[in-house]
Amino acid sequence: MLYFDLAIYKEELLTDREKSFPKFFQNIIYNFRKITGQVLKLKINDKKLIVLPKINRRILRKVDKILKVDVTKNVCISDELKIKENFVRFLNEKNINILNGRWLFKYLATDIIDFLCVQLGIRSETQEISILTNEMNLLIYETIKKLSEKVKNINILTKNPNLFKKLEEDIYEENGMILRVTDDLKRATSKSNIILNLNFVQEYLDKVYFSRNSIIVNFEEKLKINQKSFNGRVINFYHINLPKKFLNNQERFSRFDTTILYESYIYKKTVPKNIWNEIELDKIKIDSLEGIKRNYKISKNNSISEKPKEINYIGENLTFFFIRLDKSKKKSYYIT
Repeated sequence: MLYFDLAIYKEELLTDREKSFPKFFQNIIYNFRKITGQVLKLKINDKKLIVLPKINRRILRKVDKILKVDVTKNVCISDELKIKENFVRFLNEKNINILNGRWLFKYLATDIIDFLCVQLGIRSETQEISILTNEMNLLIYETIKKLSEKVKNINILTKNPNLFKKLEEDIYEENGMILRVTDDLKRATSKSNIILNLNFVQEYLDKVYFSRNSIIVNFEEKLKINQKSFNGRVINFYHINLPKKFLNNQERFSRFDTTILYESYIYKKTVPKNIWNEIELDKIKIDSLEGIKRNYKISKNNSISEKPKEINYIGENLTFFFIRLDKSKKKSYYIT
């Protein structure tokens, strides 16, 4: 895994040792790197951070060499670089996987259910949820098994019902739940307050009928609900707090999204159980969920206000709103 950042200030193109030099020498080193396009390579703990002085063809050629030497196909880039279209396009053309939080998102499905139920003041064990998926893999299999231990009923909406025969049998044998697996796009989600879209694309999502006030969580990508009667919530991303053990030497990673940064720390090919064990060991908790249809954010926030508080979400030109009710009330959060 490689980490890339773009220097904005002079100190960011200097090593910690060089920062102790007299200002005159600092300026010489900085100007040399800036003019010649020399990248700064740092090793922070076991993380390799590459700080770029600017973005141009010469720099991109150097990045290409670094990627080949490191033999990596996965990178984590700062928020500053995410908005540099030529840099992102360059990585995409090289078939480099730019971490975006979606891999980790899928491992947090049960945590999302817990978070939503707490914020909405409902009990998960009374809920009937629906899952949208046209695929079956080990993560989906294990995730649905975990969810079957938390909720009352599960509907699986899919165009490939036969993929879920074994899962149906296993869940029934283990806890007696009867999964409802169907390809009925019009009625499958009618009784669900919470719908988890694991991998439906926009075209297929547009064919599904959702109950008016349901909450839909898109795990694969940011999607919207075009159904005219829909007045619910569409969750397209999430945020977590970075565990304390990762906070040392984080000054150099200050412009990285903490959620994606954590994803990069545990990103690996292994069975779901190992990832879940790591997440549990790190005591990862959902901090907030973000949506784009009606411009809102579901968040754990200590401020108490009866008026919506405006929150700017940098990078999407969107504004989110939420209301937190008085602490004395049982339902701590009311989402508008």
